[in-house]
Amino acid sequence: MTRALDDFVKGIFKRKYQSVFNAVLGPNQSGKTDFCLLLMETVHKLGLADGFGSNVPMDAPFEVDFIEDFRTLKKTCQMLNPDPDKRGLKKYFYFGSEMGKWLPKDQAWRNVQFIEELQTVRKYGLNFLGDGIDRVDERALSKSHFHGVFYKLGKQNQKTAIYNDWLYGSTTQLVNIPRTSIKFDTFHSANFYMEPQGEDGKRIPLNPEHDLVKQYVKHGSWKKAGVDTKKGKRAVMAVLKLHLSSCLHELGEETDNLSKIESKSPKELLEVAE
Repeated sequence: MTRALDDFVKGIFKRKYQSVFNAVLGPNQSGKTDFCLLLMETVHKLGLADGFGSNVPMDAPFEVDFIEDFRTLKKTCQMLNPDPDKRGLKKYFYFGSEMGKWLPKDQAWRNVQFIEELQTVRKYGLNFLGDGIDRVDERALSKSHFHGVFYKLGKQNQKTAIYNDWLYGSTTQLVNIPRTSIKFDTFHSANFYMEPQGEDGKRIPLNPEHDLVKQYVKHGSWKKAGVDTKKGKRAVMAVLKLHLSSCLHELGEETDNLSKIESKSPKELLEVAE
């Protein structure tokens, strides 16, 4: 199944259009999250994306940004593609779990507004994959916005999925689906918001890179913090880029300067920060 899955994923995510939106639906314990992470893992293996993010903490063999709000997701995609008018956009693959929580049927007006906002990030190379049970609002999860949907049948059929390709009107059945090698927190309450959560004294959730930098500050060295030096330096790079881009965003200077930040080394970024 591995080779067949590779070819199938290529057929979906290596098309001429830059942005692909898909969803995985099914009952509890049908293997939806595991399947989504397998798709993410396959996309990475095939080199079909230039960055990855999710609202689910995970331990993956490649970097996955922990993002649970739209504003941060948009900024991340803008950092990857500072000039959307250029050809050859870099693709950012985002997995948004538990869509039924933040795209529920009983709040259709908010859902349509949200999905329209999400559409604006297509020009920055966003590829979106979400999962959910039957609580997802069909007016948001529609053929107008999504290219197709996978259906997982149940707990007894976790190795099977049916894909309805809404773009081409075809149906494909996948069997003997392997498990993903990515480890994730099955008890995490996956949420997604329009804005970062920090009002009323609430702690703004840190990305994994921020936590690594905090450990370095606390212990004084990467070795004492138990963090690989190269991984630590990449974390510093990511944190600096995120915060410098946020400053430029507030000043309205993204267009001229974000591309310069993307090309700088950690040492040069530190000099900019000073």
